[in-house]
Amino acid sequence: MVSAQILAISEKLIGCFERNSLPQTILFHSPAISNIDALIFSFAKKLMKPRREIDDEKFVSLCSAGQFSDFINVVKGSTGSIKVDDIHLVEDALKYAPFESENRIVYFKDASAMTEQSQNALLKKIEEPPERTFFFLAVNKRNSLLPTILSRSVSIFVPAANTEAGFSELFDCFPFLADLASDFGGEIFSAEKNRLEHFCSEINFKSVTCINRLYEEITDNTANQTFFSSFPSEKADYLKKMMIRMRLAIVAFFVREKNPEITRKITGFLSNQQYFSPDASIFFML
Repeated sequence: MVSAQILAISEKLIGCFERNSLPQTILFHSPAISNIDALIFSFAKKLMKPRREIDDEKFVSLCSAGQFSDFINVVKGSTGSIKVDDIHLVEDALKYAPFESENRIVYFKDASAMTEQSQNALLKKIEEPPERTFFFLAVNKRNSLLPTILSRSVSIFVPAANTEAGFSELFDCFPFLADLASDFGGEIFSAEKNRLEHFCSEINFKSVTCINRLYEEITDNTANQTFFSSFPSEKADYLKKMMIRMRLAIVAFFVREKNPEITRKITGFLSNQQYFSPDASIFFML
């Protein structure tokens, strides 16, 4: 059963395709890869336009089994990775125009399994993608791929079933939070949301002491030192900045009714930070 939210994303993608504005490389990221599968197969037939009559269930079955020539599944081998030779096989297939349909899909079900060499080989193809070919990359976490791949892809967050009800309104208010939720992982994001929701329910923004407490809550990274220590220093510094950005947005969401002025200030501050400062103190001077 495909969820209503996944169907909504599918409809938007088909709408883009019909307007000739669908990107040829899309990075789908989700806590549940199976939800990306469901999304891809919900719109693949409409995008590919098979040249022969085939019912939806049979089409999905053939594509899933790698038996439809214009739907290319790229999966990890026995070594648990996608090697550069696998990318070369894709390159060979792309030398020819789509055969069974008008358009072709190259689907990396677990793109994070690509080696660095494989990603660099793929980069050459997505920089100048063949006509009528769409590259769809699925990952649990958006930052699991090289920055060069990310910069040439359009990222789309696909929510897991258990996050749809709890986070949909939050993501609607601050869409960039969906990407950050994927970067940090569902467990950390949920913990931050719950902690700050409780904090905001008690805080009195007219008190200087409480404002200082809020500042400390937002800028303190000691609680997630283990998480940050697993990354190189440059990446850890970036994630610390994004943690502050994430916390500010969560606070703005939870105080939007009882203190809309604070929400307005935070929203304006976030939207003006092209290169986000590691220190949120400037906000507290507004």
